[in-house]
Amino acid sequence: MVAANLFRALPNLNHVFKVVDLYDQEDDEFCMDPSWPHLQIVYEFLLRFVASPETNAKLAKRYIDHSFVLRLLDLFDSEDQREHKYLKTILHRIYGKFMVH
Repeated sequence: MVAANLFRALPNLNHVFKVVDLYDQEDDEFCMDPSWPHLQIVYEFLLRFVASPETNAKLAKRYIDHSFVLRLLDLFDSEDQREHKYLKTILHRIYGKFMVH
């Protein structure tokens, strides 16, 4: 469920904003992904799963493997800073719980 919802092709927001000549990216603090309300639920679920003391690390290693972590790292290409914050927190928790990754 997490992989199906989070791992997606990220839009090239620079291309979208070239349409508007008056737009200045430096004026805005960050871009907001319109699908964020949906993504936030998935990130929150993943964070709670990883952070839960009841999560069996041996069982979770089947799903949170090397390729899963690499795909999470690829999501840092997102322009949305809210997504970056969740990714940092989740990756720190994964590192703490699954040191081998």
